[in-house]
Amino acid sequence: MFRLDEAARHKLYKSFGKTEQTVNEDIKLVKKWMQTQLHLPEIMEDAKIRNFLQLNKFDIDKTKEKIDSYYTIRAKIPDLFREGNPKLANIQAVLDTTYCSTHPAPYNGTHRVIFLKHKEPNVFAPSDLAKLALAIFEIRLFEDCMIDDIIVFDLSNLTLRDMLKVSPKFIIRAFSVYKNVFSLRLKTLYFVNSPFYVSGWMTLLKFLVKPKLFDRVQVHRDGEVVKELFSNDELPKDYGGDGPTLEDLNGMIKEKLLQYQDRFDKMDTLKVDETLRPKKR
Repeated sequence: MFRLDEAARHKLYKSFGKTEQTVNEDIKLVKKWMQTQLHLPEIMEDAKIRNFLQLNKFDIDKTKEKIDSYYTIRAKIPDLFREGNPKLANIQAVLDTTYCSTHPAPYNGTHRVIFLKHKEPNVFAPSDLAKLALAIFEIRLFEDCMIDDIIVFDLSNLTLRDMLKVSPKFIIRAFSVYKNVFSLRLKTLYFVNSPFYVSGWMTLLKFLVKPKLFDRVQVHRDGEVVKELFSNDELPKDYGGDGPTLEDLNGMIKEKLLQYQDRFDKMDTLKVDETLRPKKR
């Protein structure tokens, strides 16, 4: 599901003056720190810590801060996490009506490509789609080599009624969690097969996100730009290639979600005990 390019990973390490050995040492340091943070509900797995280190450019202090936020954000923005277990009917409905999946082949060996597309008009449920995306991010923390993302949002079936469901508050919260909790870096957000009224979204985005992030958003009237991201063998059939269909990719994600059901059930019980948080000196 998450094809990895080990050469690209080691190239990343080298760019930060790291090796496999020094990264493993950093993981041990973070785990040792977590053992002193009695307010946190668990000790994070090595694979997840590795991804947090990568996403935070191997800055130990920043990594600690983001790991703390990963747990505490659930109480600070409960409505974004409540009823987010993939087994629940609202998330199953999103899986049935929306393609929300990653492509196994990373672009240039490092950039994970994520596809979003509604199967039919007037089924857009922004909050539930965000919860599904968070569940997929959780799996990626375990299995992916997370560096940055390319998001392809195909608006073929998105109506004006759908777009009006997206509030400024929702956009701010979603981008905040994406950037400030998971530390995910957006390489490019492509809106493809865009209707004319997407300009309203763009105006809203321009006022709500930082200029550096807004500059990474591209709007296309067709889907031709997707062909630039994959070889023909990997390009989804939906865009004229010989690769997997979006339905195939969605099926892979459904299987992964089932494999991690125990983890999602556990996450429903994870709570930070602020009374045990170490006092700042």
